[in-house]
Amino acid sequence: MLTRQQKREKIDKIKENISNSPYIFYTTFSQIKTKDVTKLRNELFNVESKMTLVKKSLADIAFNESNIKNVNLKKGFQGQAALVFSNENLFSALGFLNAFKKQNKDKFDILGAILNQEVIDKKTLSMFTSIKSKEDLYTRLVWSLKYPINQLAVALDQISKKTA
Repeated sequence: MLTRQQKREKIDKIKENISNSPYIFYTTFSQIKTKDVTKLRNELFNVESKMTLVKKSLADIAFNESNIKNVNLKKGFQGQAALVFSNENLFSALGFLNAFKKQNKDKFDILGAILNQEVIDKKTLSMFTSIKSKEDLYTRLVWSLKYPINQLAVALDQISKKTA
């Protein structure tokens, strides 16, 4: 059992990580081998992210004290909770977490994320999983803008051929 002072220190450490990280993922897992969790931690470390096991109640207090609402790890989630703090590449960290989730289907889950102090739910976060990098995101954006313009050009060309 932790003393009140030890709990306060853990809450303050979580709050410090929250304030220093633009991207935070909250996950839950159970029955995963220590070596597998260690491997995931090392992979995350290589992309400037870190994974911290937390007590759900202490994490909830830290989120509330950091003015991040709508995150409640204690209610409705089974298993051990972990927070992943990422400073640089949102997509690399999410890619490793998603691959780990696929390998450990019923044992690991990504519950959601906090991106620049905004809470992102599990469903919305799943849309990000296929994006590999910022460059990939930019490429998809350009293609999504280019397609309607191409269609308009084709339509205008067809109209001009009919009127000529």
